[in-house]
Amino acid sequence: MKRILTPFLLIAALHLDAQTIIATSFESWTGTAPDGWLGSKTTFAADSVQQADQNIQFGSYAVRLVNTTNSHKRFTNQGVPVTDGTTYSISFYARGGGEIRTGMYDGRSTGSGYATYNSYETVNSTSWAQYTQQVTCAHDTTGGEFILSVRNTVPGMGQLEVDSVRIFIGTVTPPTTATIHDIQYTTDPSGDSPLDGQAVVTTGTVTAVAPQGYFLQDGAGPWNGLYVYDLTNTPAIGDNVSVTGTISEYFNLTELGQVTDFSIASSGNAVVTTNVTTADANAEQYESQLLTVSQATCTDPNSGNGQWIVNDGSGDVFVDDLIYAFTPTLNTMYNVTGPLNYSFSEWKVEPRDANDIEVASGIASLPGSIIQVGPNPTNGPLRIMGASGTLPYVICDAMGRRVLSGTMNSASMLDLSGLKNGVYQFTLGNAVQRIVVRH
Repeated sequence: MKRILTPFLLIAALHLDAQTIIATSFESWTGTAPDGWLGSKTTFAADSVQQADQNIQFGSYAVRLVNTTNSHKRFTNQGVPVTDGTTYSISFYARGGGEIRTGMYDGRSTGSGYATYNSYETVNSTSWAQYTQQVTCAHDTTGGEFILSVRNTVPGMGQLEVDSVRIFIGTVTPPTTATIHDIQYTTDPSGDSPLDGQAVVTTGTVTAVAPQGYFLQDGAGPWNGLYVYDLTNTPAIGDNVSVTGTISEYFNLTELGQVTDFSIASSGNAVVTTNVTTADANAEQYESQLLTVSQATCTDPNSGNGQWIVNDGSGDVFVDDLIYAFTPTLNTMYNVTGPLNYSFSEWKVEPRDANDIEVASGIASLPGSIIQVGPNPTNGPLRIMGASGTLPYVICDAMGRRVLSGTMNSASMLDLSGLKNGVYQFTLGNAVQRIVVRH
């Protein structure tokens, strides 16, 4: 079941002894006001509650609170039901400069309806840090307001910014807010996630939907893909989603499972694919990422279990039928796109539909031009066709190092026989093309 993202996400259970009441990363705003906040007990002026959009902890926005005085001001949620005798944990991330503490208003008979405030936490860093405090309700009401009490914010440190507020019943640690990169990046040879076994909240754009889950991505660089095992929710490619669950290693595939919360923030977003060699498509850093291998020859059209093998000269990689089945032709060259999966101790590209598999030509057209370059792959000679006049060229290796440069025209032939097998970037004038050298 899909649910549109709202500032407060109500879910049945975080753990057996914890129930989330409020979860927001300040992604939704109406004008200059964060949705679901500025409750009746808020004392901040409207212009002192600002949208922050740089170096955010989670999502695209955070809230910036401005109060340079020594007298505290309250920032509260719109009223929610609270129960007498219940202890609530208030967890949030903060950075910048200032002091912040938590409290609540429940209309109790003492303290003008307010609980005793917790001690101030001093924030003095440009890096995000997580804080958690508890308050106990003393009066049943449907208008409970949880309070972030702030004073002495520092203009030179960007005032005080708050993100990823989670309010839940109990005192267990709430899920860690983590980017996909946080979940995936590791120097451990096993490839296991540093957050293995932990409950997390993460966001990303859906790049592929599989029979028992979906693939998420939040960037084009390495370590930015994640598989979500989820039998309940069925998002579409291009949906930007927030998912709460537990990280595990399923036969060495890092996945997010045991999903307890799911929401869609937006739909129709562009998905980004990363161009790699077939050898690089066997790398841990690209696990679950949307990849494209180009000009790769089918060396085995039936390697078993619906798989086939392609090679662009750098090494083999499997193409699998988890999402889409295809019957290739031996020795035909293909461009293949799909998320990189890991199962049965093998890396494999998972095409999503017929559009992800195309027959590749040995002659490649330079983007944005009518000039063609070939053969590609090449075992040495490289020619251009359709060029008018003489153009400068540069060839760089996979590390970005220049290996050849000069000028050429349609009568020229470059000799690449001295280059090692691999993928190179060929720049001709203002156009760029990947060239595969295969001896």
